Amino acid sequence: MSPHEASIINPNVANTMSDQRVAIVGAGIAGLHCASILIENGIEVLIFDQEKEVGGRMKTTRKDGFLLDHGFHVLQTAYPTASRVLDYKALRCKAFQPGALVVDSRKGKQKIRRMADPWRQPIRGMMSAFNGFAGMADLLRVAQLRREVVKGSIDSQFDGNDATTMEWLHSKGFSESMIQRFFLPLFSGIFLESDLRTNERMFRFVFRMMSKGKMVLPAEGIGSVPEKMVEQIGNDRLRLGVRISGIDEGAVRFRGEAHRFDTVVKAFSKPTEEGLTRSVWTMHLDAEKAPFRSKHILLNGNLSEPSSLITHVAVPSNVQASYAPDGRSLVTVTIVGDRVTAAGIQEPSGIEAAARDELGRWFGDGTVSTWRTLDVNCVEHALPEIGAGMRLTNQPRQGESGVIECGDYLLHGSVEGALLTAEKAAQEIIEKLKAPTSSNQQPMRRF
Repeated sequence: MSPHEASIINPNVANTMSDQRVAIVGAGIAGLHCASILIENGIEVLIFDQEKEVGGRMKTTRKDGFLLDHGFHVLQTAYPTASRVLDYKALRCKAFQPGALVVDSRKGKQKIRRMADPWRQPIRGMMSAFNGFAGMADLLRVAQLRREVVKGSIDSQFDGNDATTMEWLHSKGFSESMIQRFFLPLFSGIFLESDLRTNERMFRFVFRMMSKGKMVLPAEGIGSVPEKMVEQIGNDRLRLGVRISGIDEGAVRFRGEAHRFDTVVKAFSKPTEEGLTRSVWTMHLDAEKAPFRSKHILLNGNLSEPSSLITHVAVPSNVQASYAPDGRSLVTVTIVGDRVTAAGIQEPSGIEAAARDELGRWFGDGTVSTWRTLDVNCVEHALPEIGAGMRLTNQPRQGESGVIECGDYLLHGSVEGALLTAEKAAQEIIEKLKAPTSSNQQPMRRF
């Protein structure tokens, strides 16, 4: 039973904790969800963040009538915790089409081929077998893979071997063409790395979610997700633009003073070593006409080539018209950080130039030259590093700061992971405040 559910079936909790105060440092969705549960249990909360807006990595900027998400974000309707916590109807979500488009540049010719979902679209799936990169045997293996991952509990996807996704796909017998032209660009964009070194357990979990649900976009951008959460919490409980210099289990320090609370939650990560997180670049372009009409993601089937930079291209305004003003289309290009590093590019202008050159080969230089660049941004710590041998589970890990923590870095890089860690943290706090014990004061930790 989740703590969120426990607060519903235990109405007496609110009457026993009304004098307790908790500080949550970090206003991403993990911190916001933790706050919501505590408030439901009668615990007063203050949420601090050094940024001037909520959401952490889930942010949307409005520019010239466009909605520009920071990083390419989608919601997965099959996430069980997210489906319980988030109101997809209130967010006015709409779905991408199953399957994908794939750009194929073999033999010097640019072709865009459609890879249909053989599970949801069996007729089109069979036709995909003749599209030049995925044979019937590969499609049958996809169908078999789906049958495997939808069986049993979610936790069962984290059992078994602990190798890389690339190794696991090879063990399943997929052809090199299918791996390089479909799985690599699709999951590079999801995992934010371009060699499929991500733990196979994470792949099985994500593939299960994709098999059971849909990828959807909120009408007002991904930033509307934390904004909706704040509506339930109340703006009066937010303290934004505050740089916290230290925290311990009973205090936060800012502006030269220590402010005492019954307990403190650390709802953010701040990596101190290189390689612990993955970065992503996103380029948003204003086009008079969308480069393709369907509601698919366009995968780069040539990503394995050293000169390739782009992982995938999407047209969010094909899915949600609200992402672009009337008569315009929003083209969003995703480039994972390790491709940028491999290319030796260091400035946004260099990324823009290289990406435009690649897009020109796909859609024609004359077409791409008319597209106006709206933004080129980088999310430096977009996802935690989850490699082989990590013994990844679906149970949040303990933090190492000496205080209660939540955030996807304690589980896996997903909305579901962030919300699950928030529920675990809230449960710890509720149990702690119901039966407080004396303990030695922890030294103030600085960030």
